Amino acid sequence: MSPKLRVLVVDDERLSRETTRQQLREAGYEAEAVENAFKALQQLEENRWDVVLTDLRMPTMDGLEFLKKVKQNSPDVEVILMTAYGTVETAVAAMREGAADFLTKPFSFHELELRLKNLTRFQEIQRELNRLKAALDPSQGYGSLIGRSVLMRKVFEQIELFAQNAAPVLIVGKSGTGKELVARALHERGPRCQEPFVALACGAIPGELAESEILGHEKGSFTGAIQRRRGSFERAHRGTLLLDDVDDLPLEIQVKLLRVLQEGTLQRVGGEKEIEVDVRVIATTKLDLAQAVKEGRFREDIFYRLHGLEIKLPLLRERGEDILLLAEHFLRVLASDEAPRKSLTPEVADCLLRHAWPGNVRELRRVLESAVVVCRDSEILPRHLPEYLREEQAGPKLFALHLAGVDSVPLKDLVQKFEDELIKWAMKEAGGEQQRAAQLLGLPRTTLQSKLAK
Repeated sequence: MSPKLRVLVVDDERLSRETTRQQLREAGYEAEAVENAFKALQQLEENRWDVVLTDLRMPTMDGLEFLKKVKQNSPDVEVILMTAYGTVETAVAAMREGAADFLTKPFSFHELELRLKNLTRFQEIQRELNRLKAALDPSQGYGSLIGRSVLMRKVFEQIELFAQNAAPVLIVGKSGTGKELVARALHERGPRCQEPFVALACGAIPGELAESEILGHEKGSFTGAIQRRRGSFERAHRGTLLLDDVDDLPLEIQVKLLRVLQEGTLQRVGGEKEIEVDVRVIATTKLDLAQAVKEGRFREDIFYRLHGLEIKLPLLRERGEDILLLAEHFLRVLASDEAPRKSLTPEVADCLLRHAWPGNVRELRRVLESAVVVCRDSEILPRHLPEYLREEQAGPKLFALHLAGVDSVPLKDLVQKFEDELIKWAMKEAGGEQQRAAQLLGLPRTTLQSKLAK
């Protein structure tokens, strides 16, 4: 668990600062409180602080002026401004000067602690980003494959083990998980590394040309066959043939494939000569082939020919610690003389870590490619990310509207019902304790009592 932050409270109102300091200490934070900005600056010189929580309106030196001095003298210290006179303009000015956050009095301690927890998370992410920038090297991956998670370490071990064997390998993984990179690594680490590596995208071959693409054809064997052509197996002779997305091959073509796998010989389309081929076969699939066999969509005999050695690739969301490592790798790859390397802000890194990545590593690369194009500065900010990621960062919707077929909405009544439901929820969560329920709703206890009385 991460250590709690050291927080310095700056507030000229004695009751407010002492109460906040006490609440922070009870929650496990190291906290001190001073009554003005000058004493706070002295504290910052003498001791290490992670966060300064300062009032905006104070005599002799106000919060904004104090903020500027803190960021000038101690740029690593985060500043949260608090005021009973909050305006949008003030908040914008504070953020421009480097404030981490802005709280309007009165606020609950629950609300303050949420902000502090966010700061803790962002600081951890920033430290991780800094470490990754300094440490990103070949030891963080395996050839073209990047990763240090336990799941990817297992994949690297399997590649090392299987590369020296001539048996077929089946690589199983969803789209975008890096199946072709694993296939190339198997080839490059094996004894056939100096021989051809031929990749055949099974899903991209027109059905009528699939047999010719795999086995080759003789001149004049069909309309358009103006010359003899070697198929994928012949081109990969003595090397490696990748059958990418083998589950996309039609059943009638699978029959042709079986003979080559069994006999090591083939006949070109329109030919009569038996041609021997020596090929190490690697196949990839995005499906559960065993299930496809049960459903009659894939031949059982081919499945068992390909299924001897198997590598299962994890989803990107299962490789949490690899996400930022991959992001830093892609930013380095995408950098050029015209577009120097960009860096991620903690907010963007947090957004990347929270996303589910249905498109896996390929989706992550596309997101960063678009962000690099949109970003004109050195740092990638949330606004540079695709809209769907920004919406996720804003947080999940707490409620949904179902207004299909509704002609009019009694706003006042619905708002009251919504408020009643929220209060019931808070009281239930708090076990009937009003103070705790008020904290959950971000309300003073007296306000909640008034609403309960109604």
